[in-house]
Amino acid sequence: MALKHRNSTYKIIIILITTLSALLFVTKDSYASNPSVVGFIIEASQMEGTLQTPEMSVGNTSIEKSRSMLKLTFENLTCKDLVIKKMVKTSKGIITTRMTSNDKILFENLSLSVTNAEYSEAYVPENGNIGLKNAKLLAHNVKTVSSTLPQFQLSFNEGGEVELSPKSEAELLQMKAGLEYFLSNNQQ
Repeated sequence: MALKHRNSTYKIIIILITTLSALLFVTKDSYASNPSVVGFIIEASQMEGTLQTPEMSVGNTSIEKSRSMLKLTFENLTCKDLVIKKMVKTSKGIITTRMTSNDKILFENLSLSVTNAEYSEAYVPENGNIGLKNAKLLAHNVKTVSSTLPQFQLSFNEGGEVELSPKSEAELLQMKAGLEYFLSNNQQ
């Protein structure tokens, strides 16, 4: 009986020493940090689809509450050379998760809330009402009913800069007006 009691005591002492050691001997990398997601950067050499009328909305990002956003809703969207980057700002800098595909990707009922959108050219495609070349979007809320995602390559990068910064509400309103003008003048 005394032997069992001694073994229990030793186990409790070992657990206490281990716990206290973990609490007392903290390394600099063991401190919790508060990483914040900068957003998702969605790039494609070509995007074609049916865009509904763009809308202004208000949403939250990890950095800002009640941020003006441009909501882009596509009934369908095909992307060529798609790159999706999730950028996270940490105490050690930017960490980027990068997913790439060289196949065509199809999204059905895709909704994006963006704070920046860049493209080199808008055109009328064979299918849909808008095509964008060299598109780059800073998205914070992405929803789709279904998508065809063949093969993705995944990589992680440390360092670098934030590629796109959020635009002001006035700049988002200009983007919205430009897209509405294109859609109204190029109806099929």
